[in-house]
Amino acid sequence: MGDLNTCLLKNDHRSRKLTSTIESYNLNILPLNATHHFPDSSPSLLDLIFVSNPILVHKHGQIPADAFSYHDLIFLSYKLRPPKVKPQILMLRRNFRGIDVESLSADAAELDWNSVYSERDIHRKVGLFNSLLTQLYDVHAPTRPVKVKHLPSPWLTDEIKLIIETKNRAKAKLRLCDSPLAREKYKKVRNRCNTLCRDAQRRHIHKSVEGGDPFKVWKFLKSLGIGKQQKQPLSADLNIDLLNQHFSCHPTFDQIDCGRRSREEHHVCLVQSHWL
Repeated sequence: MGDLNTCLLKNDHRSRKLTSTIESYNLNILPLNATHHFPDSSPSLLDLIFVSNPILVHKHGQIPADAFSYHDLIFLSYKLRPPKVKPQILMLRRNFRGIDVESLSADAAELDWNSVYSERDIHRKVGLFNSLLTQLYDVHAPTRPVKVKHLPSPWLTDEIKLIIETKNRAKAKLRLCDSPLAREKYKKVRNRCNTLCRDAQRRHIHKSVEGGDPFKVWKFLKSLGIGKQQKQPLSADLNIDLLNQHFSCHPTFDQIDCGRRSREEHHVCLVQSHWL
């Protein structure tokens, strides 16, 4: 948002060029009234607000500031709630918890370790040992994909983790015995936990964006999933044949040739009139 010194209330070359530039970046101009009121002049719309996703705009508008400026103060309230993260497979890990130690020991005893003992070069000895060990792990602790379901939560403190555990225990007791007392206790702990988590997350976000470098601020916001545009479905009225025809023909070249010929003819007429 800001003052772009171009009035969009006028249908002139500057306003059309600015609008075209904004649309080329897939941005949207939020509607406003005239924001600049200079004495003895027509009001103009100079202060603009651009957004990439109007759906996330909670509220926007303008406030007169006659006491110190001819410009109105424009404001924007943007929904910055991070979207839910879809589970993503980020890495492969081994599960060592389910290893059968007796079966692992039996398979390890059947392997031929003489190649490790007889090898004199330490680097090759380590390579052979790692190869045999990997064979055992591939059988008893194979790699499996790990899905990340939640974003990192650096705002979680020991106090919040403790009350989360208390909430989980209260929820488990409620499932075992659905009594009014257990339900009231669970609601109280749940509300307390939600309040602490929400306040801690807000403090972390405010601390990360206040007074920081714009590049770092946007990098932090994108790490929360903010700023990414939602995929818009294609219109059902889209005519594929017309779209193909538009990009398969070259009408611009004909226009360029016609323009060039008209300029050449105009130049010839000027030369002839000069000699006459």
